[in-house]
Amino acid sequence: MIINKMRVRFFLFAFLLLSVKIIAQTNDPVIMKVDGKDFKKSEFEYFYNKYNNDDVIDKRSLKEYIELFKNLKLKVAEAEFQGIDTTTAFLTELAGYRSAEAKPYLENMEINEDFIRKIYNRMNEMVEMSQIILLFPKVQNGDLKLFPSDTVEIYNKAIQIKNRLLKGENFEKIAVEFSLETGVPKTDRPGYFGWFSGLMLNPQFEDIVFNTAVGKIGELFRSNYGYHIVKVHAKKENPGQVNAAHILINLPPNADNIQADESKKIINEIYDKLMKGADFSELAKEHSNDPGSASNGGELGWFGIGSMVKEFQDVAFSLNEIGEISKPFKTQFGYHIVKLLGKKPVEPFDEKRKEIESKLNSGGYIIQLHQPAIENMKNEYGFEKDYSAYQLLFSKANTVYPTDSMFFSAFDNPEITLFSIGKTKFSLNQFFSFVKQNSRSSYSLSSELLNDRLQWFEYMSLNETKDKLLEDKYPEFKNLIQEYRDGILMFEISNKEVWRKASEDTEGLTAYYEKNKKNYAWDNPVYKGYIVLAKDTKTKKQMQKEIARKDPEVAVQFLLDNYIVGPVSYVKIEQGLFKKGDNPFVDEAAFKSGVAERPAEFQDFFLIGKILKGPESYKDIQGPVVTDYQNFLEENWIKELNKKYKVTIYPEVFETIK
Repeated sequence: MIINKMRVRFFLFAFLLLSVKIIAQTNDPVIMKVDGKDFKKSEFEYFYNKYNNDDVIDKRSLKEYIELFKNLKLKVAEAEFQGIDTTTAFLTELAGYRSAEAKPYLENMEINEDFIRKIYNRMNEMVEMSQIILLFPKVQNGDLKLFPSDTVEIYNKAIQIKNRLLKGENFEKIAVEFSLETGVPKTDRPGYFGWFSGLMLNPQFEDIVFNTAVGKIGELFRSNYGYHIVKVHAKKENPGQVNAAHILINLPPNADNIQADESKKIINEIYDKLMKGADFSELAKEHSNDPGSASNGGELGWFGIGSMVKEFQDVAFSLNEIGEISKPFKTQFGYHIVKLLGKKPVEPFDEKRKEIESKLNSGGYIIQLHQPAIENMKNEYGFEKDYSAYQLLFSKANTVYPTDSMFFSAFDNPEITLFSIGKTKFSLNQFFSFVKQNSRSSYSLSSELLNDRLQWFEYMSLNETKDKLLEDKYPEFKNLIQEYRDGILMFEISNKEVWRKASEDTEGLTAYYEKNKKNYAWDNPVYKGYIVLAKDTKTKKQMQKEIARKDPEVAVQFLLDNYIVGPVSYVKIEQGLFKKGDNPFVDEAAFKSGVAERPAEFQDFFLIGKILKGPESYKDIQGPVVTDYQNFLEENWIKELNKKYKVTIYPEVFETIK
């Protein structure tokens, strides 16, 4: 894409790539007409300022820029006349450029600062909690398509349990009672969730937990799986992260006493060696059963609370001094020894901000993150809901799942307006098409899923509206896209009418060269032909004997065919035009000047060619001739375009250009 852009914009005006923003003008008169089409002063000013700024070497007069602008528009007019602007290739290429240039405008959206700051503040705090989960019956049977009616029974049960807890019943006892019902595995501390910080859980769940006082029962939280009842045990400042290394000696979950004693013996022996000064990294490489870290000396990298199992985490964060080594301890994986390599607090807000935004975006919280921008777009573009259509959708979602085909066919008139943005109306049918292509949601309850998809449909529709209005809102964007459009059209029409014709028209090139031969005379003679490097003098003489009566091209092909055998080469050939001083072999043999140094693998050489006092044909000086022939065709073509299309220039407007 970058190369294509350079191609298009290069041919607008070579080597000039710096952008200048143009301030929108209330007074924007017509500066030129080409074939009845108006071109405004602002567009010429964009062109003129872009290619006439301080960094441009080849500056031109205003009059010259007017001529360049006119010629550009003439070529574009011809491209349009030939229908190039309607081809699929053109439309696809232009759409690609526009999409890339529009991206920064569309992504530059106001962020919900309160939301970001709330998340960051939570990241500075740790909460320890337990929870009881009451699963929806459908979920227990593997069905995640929930309706509001499916939640009522569990909601009532959750209220009863919460009331029991508020009256003083033991949380762990009730957690055991309902773990049997839901199949939650038994643990040493029933219902215990552990410590966590901000951005580690669902933000809505975090709202409840962080707003619950220590020792209290939180508000009920409904997830896709059921109702959650939480109890907060403690809160503390987030200690940040630690960098640690460890040595692990495996202990299988079903290990017997003999295996346990053997693992414990090994870890204690390693600990004794460490206490006597042995190198931690070397012992980890030699003994640790953790394949992910052993080869790196046991190093785990930086991690925070919640990243490791509780027993490991507690020990790692209890170490205070860099280099401090823990005593052996046990987790579900076996026996460990941990060494502290580093500690750091939670980064400042400015350093953490990008990470928070990134995680919220990837986690599906784009709507919440950009809520202020969405509201601004609704106000700016005139967003209006049809509340009766929304009510109709939600009433239907009580009995039919919003992603099922039955939902899409359940409405008598799917063309009714759901909402409008300005004068554009968006129907139920358009929403259904969106849902069919974007059915994934972080919600499973029918009403919540529907609401989520509606919010996304509104958001995407607003973004589409914003995209369509970019040219109206941002003059610099409008001019840039116009530049791309003109550039593509000018490239295609110029390639057709001039560049390709100049390179392929051998008769025209020959005639042009013959007519202007005096312009291509050489000041000094030139050798034209081949330099043949041979393995040695004997091989050289054999070659010369074999090709003595052959034409140069045939002789060269014979040598290449017969003196290169697989990877072994007895010959090396170079073709070209060489004046004195260009090549030492030509200088020695053709111009009788100096002695060329022979490379080790080719001890002799000879020439196949002749010395010319001037070019034999345009092919001997093809580059300059083709360039001049292109310029010749271009000049004639521009004259024809000036005759074909009427051009009107308004001098009084050009005089106002600064």
